[in-house]
Amino acid sequence: PVFIYCEDARDPARVLEPRSIQFVITSPPYPNEKDYTRTTRLESVLLGFVKNKAELRELKRRLIRSNTRNVFRDDDDAVWVEKFESIQKLAKEVEARRVALGKTSGFERLYHLVVRHYFGGMARHFANLRQALKKGAKLAYVVGDQASYLRVMIRTSHLIAEIADYFGYRVDGIELFRTRLATATRTALREEIVWLTWTGKERSCG
Repeated sequence: PVFIYCEDARDPARVLEPRSIQFVITSPPYPNEKDYTRTTRLESVLLGFVKNKAELRELKRRLIRSNTRNVFRDDDDAVWVEKFESIQKLAKEVEARRVALGKTSGFERLYHLVVRHYFGGMARHFANLRQALKKGAKLAYVVGDQASYLRVMIRTSHLIAEIADYFGYRVDGIELFRTRLATATRTALREEIVWLTWTGKERSCG
């Protein structure tokens, strides 16, 4: 079987058979300000995934926290990466840039929190996915660098690889997939494939 990123991205094992997955091929959301539930809501309704606002909100709660519009008061994804110095340093850099620039909008005040929640959600994903993977399962994640949060560079692939390694996956490599231009700065950003193998050796969040 092949697992293609499902809507229960933060807890994929909830909808998958234990030890049944041999391959994972996916491109999760990038940490930016794109609200995927908003941009795809028409398709979601037409395809029968959601029928009303309540169902759309519930779908949003199950997604990776990749933007300020799907952060909820009771979110706890950030705790999964409290011990990752690289992610804490990045979040502090985003907040320091906001303060230095005098940005005070509600969304901008959440940027540093989204960074923590996003990578925390990916950590939760990797931890929970282990239950569904066969030992030796191969995984490929297409992720992209971002500079959406006050032009602070986020090297997504390297942080994803660091998290995966922590939770017992072997990082087989990071390969350039393509480059693209950032909308705001017109600078080249890398999209890369993170290649992983599930080793079968679990580590906890603690």
